[in-house]
Amino acid sequence: MKRSALAAMLVVLCLLLAAPAAMAQGQQDEHPGEGQRGQWLEQRGEMLQQRIELIITRFENNKQRHVEAYNRAKEKVEQLLEALEGKGYDVSKLSQDLSTWEAMIVEFAKDYAVFIDKLKELEGMAVGQSEGQFRSGLKEARQLLRQVQQDVLDIRLFYQKTIRADIQEIKAQVPAGA
Repeated sequence: MKRSALAAMLVVLCLLLAAPAAMAQGQQDEHPGEGQRGQWLEQRGEMLQQRIELIITRFENNKQRHVEAYNRAKEKVEQLLEALEGKGYDVSKLSQDLSTWEAMIVEFAKDYAVFIDKLKELEGMAVGQSEGQFRSGLKEARQLLRQVQQDVLDIRLFYQKTIRADIQEIKAQVPAGA
């Protein structure tokens, strides 16, 4: 009897010790994958933040490169304008178009800065907790990127169709002093 009582007490003791672990496991089973889902969202958020940082860096470098290239091209046209003006050519139309082109470059730089600022706003948002703000901000950033791309196209076309045409017209002129 002593053995059976001891065995029964041992079984009861094991059940008492195992009960909290079983209850905790039962609670986890009520919400399967919730811990995994939270961990997945956290990893996804970290990956997204790193990706946004990379994109911001790339766009900042591209902005700098674009603006420098446009400014170099503008300086070359300005030098040509000064040389032609010194030789007596009428460069008034080229001068006006050059100022228009410069305004387009400044507008491009502003639009690009607004786009990068929008990306930086998105960088601070937490995935899963922003309640759609991230997605709407991303949509807005994409629209701003389209505007920047349109600015690039406008600048390039203005140079190709207007500035070059002005230079060709000047070459066809007879200088005033000749």
